[in-house]
Amino acid sequence: MSRPHRVLELLASRLADGSGPADRADPYRLALAVEGGGSRATYSSGMVLGLERLGLTRCFDAVYGASAGALAGSWLVGGQTEKCCAGWWEPGLMARVTKPARGLRGRPVVDVEYLIETVGEEIVPVDWQAIVDSEVPLHPVATDVDSGQAFDLHGTISDPATLKRALRASANVPILAGLPIEIHGRRLVDAAVAEPLPFHTALDQGATHVLMLRTRRADQEAIDATRLEKALVTRLGQARVPGLVHVLGNRLENRRADDEWLAGASADGTGDRPPHLLEIRPPEGSGTINPLETDPDVLREGVEIGCVALRVLVEPALG
Repeated sequence: MSRPHRVLELLASRLADGSGPADRADPYRLALAVEGGGSRATYSSGMVLGLERLGLTRCFDAVYGASAGALAGSWLVGGQTEKCCAGWWEPGLMARVTKPARGLRGRPVVDVEYLIETVGEEIVPVDWQAIVDSEVPLHPVATDVDSGQAFDLHGTISDPATLKRALRASANVPILAGLPIEIHGRRLVDAAVAEPLPFHTALDQGATHVLMLRTRRADQEAIDATRLEKALVTRLGQARVPGLVHVLGNRLENRRADDEWLAGASADGTGDRPPHLLEIRPPEGSGTINPLETDPDVLREGVEIGCVALRVLVEPALG
């Protein structure tokens, strides 16, 4: 029998010894990284749900999330994934969050503020304090519009209010969700601009093992910035958003490089030298979910498919 991937091996070992971030029996740093992508993140949300159901939350030393992936990661560290995932298919909810017609009136197409402040408080209430207090730290990632670099918002979070602002910044899709959000003197937009797959930040901060939850199938090509995105950013100009101008010009090349790196690391994950990276993607044959999808049946199916995909890969390794 072949040896399991190093990431799966470490998950199994930690689950067996029952350790948490404060009392590890090994010298490694295992990070979870969660991709977003609007409604496409139903896939990664389902994968997060699979981790929670398998009792693996405490096996991670940190959770890094991009955009909607940061929101799903927050549910995991706060022990609320089962309840919060159901919000994806709550009747009428996502149709209120995402409404292209609002753009014609100069209002946000994706209302992230409503999602966090109203849905998360009244419709699907989130225990924000449990996330702040979690022993597994949450690292929402956003993009600094001036530098074009990814920015880890973990250090800006001290209470529910700052947590919610960090999650809004991480999911603040340029143009579609409104103007940049300022935090600690930085103007921030969606993580997906600079780092849609936040494993880079995890590695930069010392991760030796990373489980990367994806929202695109392996047979889906990396997506470049749209002509509309490029036109709007160009119109804003080098003087106003210099980092976005630079990063959008290199986005397709960077995304293809990420796909190649993760595919290679996932296929050959039994070596002795870190870092060890393992990606989990939606399976072949699963649907292509539009980032602006609002159909509850489609969204529920995405969560269910993601959960099964995670368990099919991970559960056999746990013994």
